[in-house]
Amino acid sequence: MTSSSENYYNPFGAVLLALIIFFLPVTFLYIILGITESLLDRDLLNQNPVNININGLETTLYPIKDNLLYLLSIPIQIWLMIVFLNRRNISLTQSLGLYKFNKKAFVSSFVIWFIVAALSYLYGYLLDIEIPEDFVNLTKAAPPLLIAIVFIIGAPIVEEVLFRGFLFSNLKHSVLGVNGSIILTTIFWTSIHVQYDFSLLISLFFLGLLLGYIRHKYNSVYLAIVIHAIHNLLATINILFFI
Repeated sequence: MTSSSENYYNPFGAVLLALIIFFLPVTFLYIILGITESLLDRDLLNQNPVNININGLETTLYPIKDNLLYLLSIPIQIWLMIVFLNRRNISLTQSLGLYKFNKKAFVSSFVIWFIVAALSYLYGYLLDIEIPEDFVNLTKAAPPLLIAIVFIIGAPIVEEVLFRGFLFSNLKHSVLGVNGSIILTTIFWTSIHVQYDFSLLISLFFLGLLLGYIRHKYNSVYLAIVIHAIHNLLATINILFFI
């Protein structure tokens, strides 16, 4: 399958489709769950509810149900990306960056990530920034295995393929170019993490820039997934065992 810049979606269309791909499957599954919930073990799905403050809005979340639905939505999200790319006759491999990476690329990316992570830690330490208690409680309220699968496997895969794969490849063929696409993609990726305080979103934004750079530099979304997974692995261990 071949593709050209004319095949790609324009920036507005690409952003709109990325948001649809990210939010629609979960919304759809919640609707299906609402219809069939009487047939399921509601006590199991809704146990350990957590009240969390998101930008001043008090919300009750259900960690087990929410994380399970997130996992179930991932195949639908991947399928939607394939559908939208095929509609424009866009190469999945080229668009999503489905290329292998070598050891040198991994080591270089890991070193850069380590520096960024160390600076983020120093930034948090000097400004006395902590992970919000609400988010810690929300994470610990679900079974550790479920959290590990979602945070370390599910989230890195779907977020990198969608934002650093689908969205980035569409935007970079526009007037935004590579640098503008990395920045805009990072803004949208950061904005979906509304559970964090603004001070933490700053560190997350720089992580997103790094992941975008890695994706472009080595033309491999797989490498971005691995670095994202390593970051989430350490964050998950920290939350579950040291906070």
